[in-house]
Amino acid sequence: ITWKGRPLGGLSGLAHVVGDLYYAVRDDGSHGALFTLRIGVDRATGAATNCEILAEGRLKGRDDLEDVVWDAAAKRVWVCDERDGSIRAFDPGTGDETARVDVPKAFDAFVFNRSFESLALRPGGLEMWTCNEEALNRRAAKGRTKHRAAPVAPDTPDVDDGPLSTREQGSRVRLQKFTRTGPDAAWTPAGQWAYVTDPIGGAPFLDKARSGVSDVLCLDDGTLLVLEREMSIRKGDLLLPSFRCRIYEVDFAGATDTSGLLSLTDPSVHPVKKTRRFGARTGFAMYEGSCLGPELADGSRSVLLVADGDDGAANRILALKLR
Repeated sequence: ITWKGRPLGGLSGLAHVVGDLYYAVRDDGSHGALFTLRIGVDRATGAATNCEILAEGRLKGRDDLEDVVWDAAAKRVWVCDERDGSIRAFDPGTGDETARVDVPKAFDAFVFNRSFESLALRPGGLEMWTCNEEALNRRAAKGRTKHRAAPVAPDTPDVDDGPLSTREQGSRVRLQKFTRTGPDAAWTPAGQWAYVTDPIGGAPFLDKARSGVSDVLCLDDGTLLVLEREMSIRKGDLLLPSFRCRIYEVDFAGATDTSGLLSLTDPSVHPVKKTRRFGARTGFAMYEGSCLGPELADGSRSVLLVADGDDGAANRILALKLR
């Protein structure tokens, strides 16, 4: 993916608009960059055939944008910002903020660079999902001020959902659902559930190994898919990090609604179950954005993933076929 003759890194979120048009956002401190892309998808095979950036815009007052969805009914984009843990709506033409989501206070206990990476709008536009990347912890969150992230608000609950991912265990995060009655109505919390990420499969690289949720995707029938992203040094990696991406289908049967809980570590909290639908070692491609693509000729649906090309990593589009 190139822009003005150079590879474009930092693409962290992708949203389908109409036809072959998409929006993408960056997470590299580019002050709210919103890109319009044309991505060709072969309707017979589901393969991505080309990717072209058509324009660059700005969303005013935003910084570390991690995901974006297109709200067709209201003609605006919703984005999540990892620096302050906010979810806001913008007019893509003017860049002006038009609305924001009242996010449950527990999410203000995010650890630096482990906040919202995810945003999904169910087709139909009345249901939206998000998730923190790794576990919330109010005490650990205090250290984020040295990174120029938002300070912990005084009224933040004393949340402790356990540790970040390790080689021995995954991290407990919160899948948050919002609903609204119409395109102009406010989003209201409508349930929250614990989800456990996979453990880190390899050795750390400069203390930066991680395994967390990088996106969520909601299908027409309400099925929720979770994209997990791992970075570590695996056997045979020649002391350089590589990435793995996995997509899981979520089963909420028997899971505990965690909306009023301050911790996910209690044995009485039952997380959602998950079933892996896709998994691959992706080398230097760090896939952290996803969206539904166009319907294919056989009636199935395409799914597109975008790789964040920061720090020399590969920037590319991966096309999958949803069966």
